[in-house]
Amino acid sequence: MPRQEIVGQDLVSCEMAVDGSRFRMGFAQPDGSICDLDLPSACLQSLVMTLPRMMAALLRARHGDESLRFVYPTAQVRIEQAAEPGKLILTLTTADGFEMAFSLNDALFKAFEIARHRLEREAPNAPSSAVSPLN
Repeated sequence: MPRQEIVGQDLVSCEMAVDGSRFRMGFAQPDGSICDLDLPSACLQSLVMTLPRMMAALLRARHGDESLRFVYPTAQVRIEQAAEPGKLILTLTTADGFEMAFSLNDALFKAFEIARHRLEREAPNAPSSAVSPLN
């Protein structure tokens, strides 16, 4: 079966099946028509893992600078005890609502604390937003 190419210009909608089994993204095409991409929910994890790498690769290719990366300003940090002993959940949220949670073991959490203390020593007069406590 030949491949069919969808040329999207803008993302115009995102929907989820009531039972959570599928999701759909609608795209405006250059000719003004709308096309939908309908996928099983299992594909969403693959997209979530793939899109940030693609964004970074596109940024680096566009500007010819391998050191570039997308950086999102964090508006909120939440740290919670995970159900698994010795693990914490670190949730970072941006002002526009983008949120990502990470599982940290004790060693990784301590690395955050060490980095924070090192930053405080290296830049004691830095604005409070540059070095803020994890809370």
